[in-house]
Amino acid sequence: MINKKFLKLLRSQNKYNKNNFIYEIIAKRINDSLDLLKISATDILEIGINEDLTFDYIKDKFSNCKITRGDICESKFQNKKLINYLKINISNLELKKNTYDIVYSNFFLHICDNIEENLQSIFDSLKSNGLFIFIIPGSENIYQLINSMYKVDQMLYSGSYSRHNPTVSVNEIFKLLKKLRFDAPTINADKIRIEYSNFDKLLNDIKTMNLSYCYNDKRQFIENKQYFRMLKDTYENQYFKNNNYILDIDLNIITAWKK
Repeated sequence: MINKKFLKLLRSQNKYNKNNFIYEIIAKRINDSLDLLKISATDILEIGINEDLTFDYIKDKFSNCKITRGDICESKFQNKKLINYLKINISNLELKKNTYDIVYSNFFLHICDNIEENLQSIFDSLKSNGLFIFIIPGSENIYQLINSMYKVDQMLYSGSYSRHNPTVSVNEIFKLLKKLRFDAPTINADKIRIEYSNFDKLLNDIKTMNLSYCYNDKRQFIENKQYFRMLKDTYENQYFKNNNYILDIDLNIITAWKK
């Protein structure tokens, strides 16, 4: 089960509320997808506030629309003007039916206890001919960091802890969308390679993405400096090329319609 208190605390910390350039790179995929569509929209819902790039793009593209931004954390709503907000429960999305022309989400919907129920709620919230577009991590997302952490765990603890939130496979998502009567679902896989000259910068960017494992069986202790020294050495041995630390962001861009 999701540890909601920890997730809310994670997302509420000020340093994690700043726009993250990785999320902004991902957001451009949503913007590009919307740019290809000639549709009108008066009511739009965002689920999970991780950046402002798509919000700003939508304000320009659909100048007269009402955009509602939903998140589990109230601090995501601070210092914003003329915007509608919705506090959501990730384990039980309660959305108004037949309300939105577009629902979109950037790297958020995979964090839940029952994605089928959430997808059903999203389907019901869409108007006829409504669009649902969302991006979730692929199975190989930040695998360089995850694999390095597992190796350090083995050296220090003779076993590995869960270090990332599970995502949903392409096949499972496609089956669920069809089961829930979404029309014309499409899934496009993409990979973004980022090269860092500084390992601490890499770690900081990942921290600001709020990707820490947040289920009830998470490790309760904060790792010490020794752990991160070993992590850097392990990462460097495998994924340091041309004087840069290599990190791959693996993602699936999913679109579907409600007839």
